[in-house]
Amino acid sequence: DKKLVVAIEGSVEEAKALYKPPEDSQDDESDSDAEEEQTTKRRRPTLGVQLDDKRKEMLKRHPLSVTIDLKCKDENVLHLTFYYLMNLNIMTVKAKVTTAVEMTTAISAGDLLSPDSLLNCLYPGDHGRKTPNPANQFQFDKVGIQTLSDYMTELGHPYVWVQKLGGLHFPKEQPQAFTADNSLSASHMELTVKLLRTRLQSRLALHKQFASLEHGVVPVSSECQHLFPTKIVSRLVKWTAIPYEDYAELPYTKDVIEAGLAEDTHLYYMALIERGTAKLQAAVVLNPGYSALPPVFSLCLNWKGERNGSNDDNIRAMESEVNVNYKELWGPKPGYQLLTNQLQRLCMVLDVYLETEPHDPSVEGPKEFPQEKMCLRLVRGPMRLKPFKFNYPQGFFSHR
Repeated sequence: DKKLVVAIEGSVEEAKALYKPPEDSQDDESDSDAEEEQTTKRRRPTLGVQLDDKRKEMLKRHPLSVTIDLKCKDENVLHLTFYYLMNLNIMTVKAKVTTAVEMTTAISAGDLLSPDSLLNCLYPGDHGRKTPNPANQFQFDKVGIQTLSDYMTELGHPYVWVQKLGGLHFPKEQPQAFTADNSLSASHMELTVKLLRTRLQSRLALHKQFASLEHGVVPVSSECQHLFPTKIVSRLVKWTAIPYEDYAELPYTKDVIEAGLAEDTHLYYMALIERGTAKLQAAVVLNPGYSALPPVFSLCLNWKGERNGSNDDNIRAMESEVNVNYKELWGPKPGYQLLTNQLQRLCMVLDVYLETEPHDPSVEGPKEFPQEKMCLRLVRGPMRLKPFKFNYPQGFFSHR
């Protein structure tokens, strides 16, 4: 792989010193001195200090680390540094990205490239928050480490794929001492490098899109123009990142959470789309594996009351336009434009929803949303569903 640079960093001298037997005489004296001091000052603080030293000792990294620089086509680089924690017998990784051009900063894109979330769930379910070595828990209890995640900013994340690249495998049944296995490492290398590249490119693509979205522009590439009519009146007016707790508190996201599609490793956003007096809120869950795994939208329309999937079948149909029929919206491979195409489709179906609403005769004056879209039939079936499917190139809307 011409675009892969691997290096070993750190102090060779220190590494050699690890395997030398210590010179006995001096060590013994210094040890006994230390012990005497401890007996004289056996007070609480020293216990704390002792524990601290023991923790440091337990989390000690091997003096040598391996760095891998993964270059992508557009000269963006993913820098990975792999460490080996000698006493825990696990490996960790730290990630950093350097981009070829200066990225325009989008506030909502804060977490996209953060070392903590960048490599999250590279393989499904591998969030790197717990140690993969079952024997570590026993070691932690001895020195009072609650969980390894308190130390991850400093040590890096012990993802399962990192252990495999290092040839380490931890069978759940029999925790025992073992040697690292090269064939395990070799068998995982190719797929992992591919996944890492894809992850970096999809995050950078999202980063660019977010910069536009924050300015109320939904970028639609020329290859995707045919998915939408030329005139869409509804507009995206707000795009922000939100914490998981806020997402979970929304009354209309319950189904998504219960279905297990929203975990705290995912990223959460809120979009606001407006047309006239109608305001459509869309809560978005972005899976770390975007775009192979699609974002999931939950909608709530504020217009003459609050309408969402539980009290309005048409809102549910709008959700299914983006959540179920997302394959139509991938655009050119590898589908990084999925999110922005979903948002554009939401603007489109909001137009259809509002324009096909029956006119209220008690209200004087013209209809707030005149019908501009060509529809074969306005409603269908007992659920009175609206025609949300856009037919290109004829330009009319029909029912699915």
